[in-house]
Amino acid sequence: MIKVPPPVLSALCAAARLTPEDLTYLGGGRIDSDGISYTYIRDGQAYVLKILAFQRGSPDALLRLEERLKFVHYLGEHGAPIIHPLPRPDGSLYAAQPDGEHLFVAYTYQKIEGGSAGRLAWLAPIARPWGMAVGKLHRLAQSYPTWECSPVGESGRSVLGWREEWQGFSDQCLDWEVKKRWQLIGERLEALPVQREGFGFIHNDPHAGNILVTPSRIVLLDFDVATYHWFINDIAITLQSLLFGQTGGLDRPLASAEPLRQFLNEFMEGYRWENQLDPTWLSQIDLFIAYRRVLGYIVMQDWLNTKPSRQHAWKAMILDEPPILGS
Repeated sequence: MIKVPPPVLSALCAAARLTPEDLTYLGGGRIDSDGISYTYIRDGQAYVLKILAFQRGSPDALLRLEERLKFVHYLGEHGAPIIHPLPRPDGSLYAAQPDGEHLFVAYTYQKIEGGSAGRLAWLAPIARPWGMAVGKLHRLAQSYPTWECSPVGESGRSVLGWREEWQGFSDQCLDWEVKKRWQLIGERLEALPVQREGFGFIHNDPHAGNILVTPSRIVLLDFDVATYHWFINDIAITLQSLLFGQTGGLDRPLASAEPLRQFLNEFMEGYRWENQLDPTWLSQIDLFIAYRRVLGYIVMQDWLNTKPSRQHAWKAMILDEPPILGS
């Protein structure tokens, strides 16, 4: 549970020229939340104040947030269909307030009304603009000044990147067989080319739950795990989320790949309006879905330990690595 001490909340509000009385609780604050959000009204427009908590003494975590906020602000300034952080009165993108063992960080963005895709995510009216949104992000990422890797933190390593993500989950993995498969996937990723046309700062989680459907467009939400990765990873994640919804989980085989193929065709139709990705990258879809399947297992491993049958089935899918679209 994230609890913001009243003096901290007052200080963060003051940095945005607000008072705690201006805020209405929106969501978050649970143990599984990445932060807590409040809404407020200014000049007739609704905004969101999001507050995150970091352990003091972890400067790389704050640097990661800074890099993500700068990237998302860049996307917003160049017309990407996203909700981006707004500069504060002093020009900065966030305010920070220390308290005991934590550093609380707050940033604001405009609140946009819309709904979730739900079951409509399979259909062309959603798939095409969804593809356009991701395609525009990737096109803009190619022009981002630091397109290949992030700054080096106090750890001596880049604070963001696919290797950092891979290593973090490798360190967390408790099953040696799954870890061995994760190692093999990492070796396959190492062999892929890193070129501006297919690699850059990506959303890294543009699944169906992270899009907002408005009357005029699809808006991408939640850049909290954005990182430097291959563009095809974002495309695979959209498929993975629908795969999960169709089968009931990543531990179950797909009865037919045809719905996924149809979705991918519609998604890429929209994507190509905004960005041209070498078609050979689509042959790597199965590799990146395998990557996400193992990543999801590691995230869920504590829960899976309480569900032996689900754990066994999910692990079997990892070790067998059945083709999804390559079949």
